[in-house]
Amino acid sequence: MMRATLIGTALLMTLTGCTQIANSRFNPLNWFGASTAAPVAAAATTSDVRPLVPQNRTPVVIDNRPLVTSISALTVERTTTGAIVRASGVAPTQGFFNAELVPQGITDGVLTLAFRAQAPAGFDAQGSALSRTIHAAYIMDRAELAAVRSVRVEAATNARVTRR
Repeated sequence: MMRATLIGTALLMTLTGCTQIANSRFNPLNWFGASTAAPVAAAATTSDVRPLVPQNRTPVVIDNRPLVTSISALTVERTTTGAIVRASGVAPTQGFFNAELVPQGITDGVLTLAFRAQAPAGFDAQGSALSRTIHAAYIMDRAELAAVRSVRVEAATNARVTRR
């Protein structure tokens, strides 16, 4: 035990007397040198850089949700900022969710909306028509409302139209 203590003390005295660890390569803070200024590469102009998505490309959204079976009710209610289109539809089975009135476009003053809903996975309970009824809404602002004279909501088997 005495021998290990003597060797340890001798080693400690040697290290403190001969060199400073703070300035040696054993100190991890000294592994990299001090930072220096580096020249900056010239930035490329916008004409040199090609965009990932072209400017004239329109996004294509693929909606895999099926249309509901039928539309049972359709109302358009005016608001201070435009109008709210509300529709009720009957789904093929119970459990349909994520219902949405998806705009298809405005043609000759007719706004066409498709009533789509997400089908449940592995759930086939039929139930009554009341238990399969789902609701969705679409909000129109004043600018869109100015171009619309009637609203048409389409389902798989029927469609409903309301006019001003």
